[in-house]
Amino acid sequence: MTATHDADRGTLVLIGGALDEHPGILDRIVQLAASASPAPGRPPRIAILTTASEPARSADDEATNDPGVEHDAADGRYYAALFARHGAEGVPIPVGVAAAPRFPGQRYLAEHAERAELAALVDSCDGVFLGGGDQTHYVLALHRSTGAAALAGEPPFGERRDTRVLTAIRGVLARGGVVAGTSAGLAVQQGAGMVSGGGVHESWRLGASAGYADDERLRYVPAGGLGLFSEALLDSHFAEWGRLPRAIRLARALGRESLVGVDEHTALVYDRATRRGEVIGERGVHLVDVAESEETDAHTPGDAVAGVRWSRLLRGDAVDFGAGRVERAGAVLLGLGEAAAPEPSDDAWAADGSRALLRLATQLLASGARTAHGDTAESEPRYRTTLRRDERTVWTADGGFGELLVSIAPAPHADELIPAAVPITTAVPTTTEEGAPCPHP
Repeated sequence: MTATHDADRGTLVLIGGALDEHPGILDRIVQLAASASPAPGRPPRIAILTTASEPARSADDEATNDPGVEHDAADGRYYAALFARHGAEGVPIPVGVAAAPRFPGQRYLAEHAERAELAALVDSCDGVFLGGGDQTHYVLALHRSTGAAALAGEPPFGERRDTRVLTAIRGVLARGGVVAGTSAGLAVQQGAGMVSGGGVHESWRLGASAGYADDERLRYVPAGGLGLFSEALLDSHFAEWGRLPRAIRLARALGRESLVGVDEHTALVYDRATRRGEVIGERGVHLVDVAESEETDAHTPGDAVAGVRWSRLLRGDAVDFGAGRVERAGAVLLGLGEAAAPEPSDDAWAADGSRALLRLATQLLASGARTAHGDTAESEPRYRTTLRRDERTVWTADGGFGELLVSIAPAPHADELIPAAVPITTAVPTTTEEGAPCPHP
């Protein structure tokens, strides 16, 4: 865990994606911005950056009001209208990823991140909202390479400096304001080792490497994102896109102990001063702890890992990163469930929104079984994820859980198959009013 400083101020709202018009999340962002406003009585002002979106293709494309069109300028207008409906003044900031204009008069360009008037506009706001798309766009537009990297024309993935607009964003937080981001806008808020892309299966087949490319290999930016959240690595669309295995692979490759994953329609509201995060929204926030994990025998290094701890927090739950403790809103169950043991999953790493691995975990914990497993639909090779409860594992009736053990290894051949779950005598669940310890968040 990386410590923060007592002087850190402001609040982060880390949204896992698919924000849509979620009133609970949007209203919280507006409330946090209003509480930082120096001018009571006026609507809070929120700077909107949609740099992660793709640039417009033409002047007509940039100017259209067609609601089906998506690009940086159109998305800026969309979010401004969205926040207006929730009582805030949205202020689009025309910083895009485009290094050079695609057409005369293009408004959203990377060079605009150095404009003093745009930095002043951000500085006049009480909050900042970072839209979704590709988190690497924010790194490219809001930083400038320095030293040898700058001379070589390399992207700002190593030695770099903040642009004026990024300095102004940091200033909003320093005054006690809020920075919120959805999807890529969540991912870019972390520090060193920001994930820049990659598929789940390919992350295990090929491992992790530094850089950025439009392929399925797991890649990361060594210098990271904006460095606003330093407690752990971050990832979005977590259960929906089956990202637990990718998270494990990346954390271990970087020598990091933990990762926080946020589901769609969900946010972690993180107070930088107290280092406490609260879950709001509809689904869950996941704490992935690899501090006690270890590699087991496999033909390919890194292919087999055991001892990962997985926790899931739900709405109303909180995590105190400083104390290393999870605070549950409801009763925690310590015993075994009464449901039947789950069947093995044949597509445990599905990235289609079915949340297959999460479903296997919640079914296991509600059952009288100690283990369950699921295999990948992809082959060459096929991987098996095994979930196991032990004396440290806890769960809640609504699908939360803590310290579930996870192991991943190449799936055995047909003649080596093992039972999906080991049923045992069902015990009546017991409860505790105390929160379960947070595993090295």
